Amino acid sequence: MASHHDHLFQVAFGDPEHAVPLLRTALPASLANAIDWRTLTRDNPNHHGRRSRRTHCDLLFSVRTHHHQELLLYVVLEHKSRSRRFDALQILEQVTAVLRTHRRRHPRDRFLPAVLPVVVHADTRPWRSPRNVRQLFDLARLPKTLQRYLPSFRYVLDDLHDEPPARLRQRALSVFGLCALSALQYLPAAARDAHAFDAWLAAWHDVQAKAAEVEQKGDGRDLFDVLVDYVFATSGLPAEDVQRLLTRRFPDPAMKNKFVSTAQQLRNEGKVEGKAEGKASTLLRQITRRFGAPDADAVERVRSASLDELDRWLDRILDAASLDELFAD
Repeated sequence: MASHHDHLFQVAFGDPEHAVPLLRTALPASLANAIDWRTLTRDNPNHHGRRSRRTHCDLLFSVRTHHHQELLLYVVLEHKSRSRRFDALQILEQVTAVLRTHRRRHPRDRFLPAVLPVVVHADTRPWRSPRNVRQLFDLARLPKTLQRYLPSFRYVLDDLHDEPPARLRQRALSVFGLCALSALQYLPAAARDAHAFDAWLAAWHDVQAKAAEVEQKGDGRDLFDVLVDYVFATSGLPAEDVQRLLTRRFPDPAMKNKFVSTAQQLRNEGKVEGKAEGKASTLLRQITRRFGAPDADAVERVRSASLDELDRWLDRILDAASLDELFAD
């Protein structure tokens, strides 16, 4: 189950209408101009690598270039709210899984398609992960004759950590795209203080009002609802305070009803999440006893799992021979 940050990103930029402006402004101009953006199509982000191990990326698109219509370019679009040392390796695994899937779909093709990984980093902290998987090796202690055989893999980084609001506004993004990035980048720092939260609403009210207007016309209803859900879910303030501050900015009765409904829904979900948190803690203790301390990816997978997934894994934990078997679909 995706985090609130990932879910907002996936919903906002899963539509090519909003993904194209983001990618055009994230890529180097020479590369962006070589792509025929009219052909951008969303693809399935779930892929199976070796031994049927599932690999998931936030979003995957296929697109063609202007000069070689037969050249297929897969774009892996990944959102990161924090950087980790081995992010480059994770992205390389995603790219490899995409290529393996392409090989299974097109066994007669002589060449592999190009895959362009793009990472959008929204956080107040700078991106510290190596930009090339080659940097994950201890190059200082390896002979140069060996280094030439090490893999080299880079990804495009769209780092928003020091992007001032004025510069973000200058990017030719869609209304919902700008709404999503402004929330992902600037809301977390303002989410626990009522004055800071209200200031964030004031700073971006013009964009939010345009998104609300589009929503009321019947376009982008899901997008605006997800944005409202994100604001409530990631705020450290009581739901009643968030509801009050939003209603002051959006006094329309339909909007007020939306905020009241969302606040009540989150109160109900909080009860369910309490149960899920308890089951997740139990499962992690059992994993540690059976297989040793789990790595960060396994912990995150358990913590973000649904109640149904946790129940299924708790039923399997006594018989599973490994973590892969425990988490198998």
